[in-house]
This record gives sequence, structure tokens and C-alpha cells, in this order.
Amino acid sequence: MTRAPALALLLLLLGCVNGAKIRGDADVVAADIDRARKSGAQRCAPTELATAEASLNFARGELSQGNGFRASQHITEAEDAVRRALALSRDCAPRDVVVAPQVVRIEQTDRDGDGVLDNDDKCPLVPGPASNHGCPDENADRDGDGVPDLRDRCPDTRGSAENAGCPDADRDGDGVVDRLDRCPDQPGPVKNEGCPVTDRDSDGVLDPDDKCPDVPGPRENAGCPITDRDGDGIPDPDDKCPDVPGPRENGGCPKVYTLVVVKKDRIEIKQQIKFKTGSAKIVGAESGQIIGEVAQAMKDNPQIKKIRVEGHTDSIGNDAANLRLSQNRADSVKSALIKEGVDPGRLESVGYGETRPISSNTTAVGRSENRRTEFNISDP
Repeated sequence: MTRAPALALLLLLLGCVNGAKIRGDADVVAADIDRARKSGAQRCAPTELATAEASLNFARGELSQGNGFRASQHITEAEDAVRRALALSRDCAPRDVVVAPQVVRIEQTDRDGDGVLDNDDKCPLVPGPASNHGCPDENADRDGDGVPDLRDRCPDTRGSAENAGCPDADRDGDGVVDRLDRCPDQPGPVKNEGCPVTDRDSDGVLDPDDKCPDVPGPRENAGCPITDRDGDGIPDPDDKCPDVPGPRENGGCPKVYTLVVVKKDRIEIKQQIKFKTGSAKIVGAESGQIIGEVAQAMKDNPQIKKIRVEGHTDSIGNDAANLRLSQNRADSVKSALIKEGVDPGRLESVGYGETRPISSNTTAVGRSENRRTEFNISDP
């Protein structure tokens, strides 16, 4: 504990001395001093009498300042001195002797060091200007930080009200004070609340600007990956038909064909390919047009990895023969597509015979519908 706080604590403790008792003791000492003076102490015990009177004055001065402990000490000194004065003047015969008056100099103190003596200081333990009788000015603000000196823990250094008038700390030196810094030990910009800017997905787009901070993506897409919902190889931002596959030269939209329609699960033909009865030989110019458009649709839609060419028959005839016929017809269509320039790796052919009818085999119309070729996407 430093000297100043220790002195302040001592002064507070001294103030607890009972003032009433001290005043009563002072009155007794005053009466004894009067008796000593009348018995000739000014002639026979002048030093003791003067000491008693001075100590009594000191005691009353301290008591008026609220310093009971010091006042009690001075009372004790006055009591000792007046007892000696009374003893020395007991047998002292009166003489007509002129005794020079004793000059007693009362100690002048300034406990708070503010230049205002304690006798005139209304706040002797707290420094303040003479214009305010030694008490601090409630509105004074020496460092001009808006925090009055009475509440300012650093009255000579500018600070913030939130930090009791003391300067705000900034441990990481990033310009964001610790009380506002989410990462006070790691430097970071103000816009990121004092935390370092990171790039979690390492895509070159910093997290505050990255709409997908945990998934890498290009800057032009705000850090998010570019999607291709329809899988046609054209990114959605550039695809005029992002949910329907189509070739790039058509803006990602499906081409309109005369005899076929490209769907998500198949290439649908509007008319059936015709074969010679009981044979796998393809007949008719229209059949060639259909195969040509299927081939072109596959070229226009590279997202179609593989097509399964399926052959189906009606239920007329031997089951095994129908199965062989459907396989041979599927193989014929596959070969025709390859001749049209389709990559063989994108094709497979399967004959199902009469096992997958789509209509009744009891009517001629139904059997005609069951005799069909289908182009289903097997690996979209």
C-alpha cells in the first residue's frame, strides 16, 4: 500500500474517535489550566503552562476538522503539561514579576496538497481549487474526454466513458478497441469486427464476400459453385432453359425436332420405325428420318451418356421367336444410329419380346402399339 492511500485510511479510522468525550476532556483541561494560571504557573511553570495551552488549542483545531484521533493525542499532551504546571506552581509564592507572554505558533497543514490550508479547506482530504473552498468541481474535466474528474479514473489522459475515462486498450493493434473486438488477440478489419478475414473453402473469395463460404466457387458467382441443373453441360447462369437439357448452340434449350422429342428419361419418337414382317430389316423413308433425328438429338445433347434401344413385339407367335425378333430389330436400329455418326459407346440394344406390353394384345390396335421401338436413357 502506498503512502497516500495508507494516510487516507488512517484519517478515516481517526475520525471514529468519540468527539463528545474529547470535548469533555478539553473542558477539564481548560479548567486545570485556569487553576494553574491562578496559582502562579506563569511564573513557576511557564513552559508547562504554555505547552498545555498550545496542546489544548491544537486539540480543538483538530476536532473542528473532524480528526478525533489527532485531537485525542493533543488532549493527552495538554493533560500531562497541565499536571506538571499545577505541581510546579503548588508552592510558588506570588510575586510581582512581569512574565513575557508566550507566543504559540499553531501548525498549518494541507493534507490533500491542493494549496488550501486545512483550516480553510471544506474538503481537506480531497484536492480541489481555492475557488471552490478546496473541494473538487463536479463539472471539472481536465483531460476534456467528457468524463468529469470525479468519475474519471484517468483524469489527465483522454479515454472513453465506457472505460471510466481511461483509454481503451487494443491488444492486437488492429484499430478495433478490445471491448468492441470479437478477436482481441488477432488483428482484423473493422468491417469484420476485429477478426481476421478467412477463406474457408480456399476459392479465392474471402468469407465475408462469399455466399457459399464452405463450398468453393468462382468469384463471378459470389463464391458459389456454378450448377447445371439439367446436366446439358451449360452452366445455369448461361442456360436459357436451365431445367430442360438442350445444345449449346441453342442456348441450352432443347431443339425442336419433327419426329422426336427429347425428354429427361428418353427420346420419344412420334411415329414407329417400320420393319419388314417377321424380319429385322428397317423399311420406309420415314423410318430413316426417325433414326436420323434420334441420331441428331443424341449429338445435340451430349449430357445423354447412353441410350438403350429397346425392341418390343406383340404376343402373336412363339415367345422365344418374338424375343429373338425384338433383339434383332433393336440391334438393327443401333447399327443404323452408328451409321448416322453416333458413338457406339453411347448405345446398347435390348430385345424384350412380348414381355412388356403397353396395350392389350386382344385387339389389332393394341397389338400394333405393342410392336414398337423405344429409346430410353439408361445413363443420364
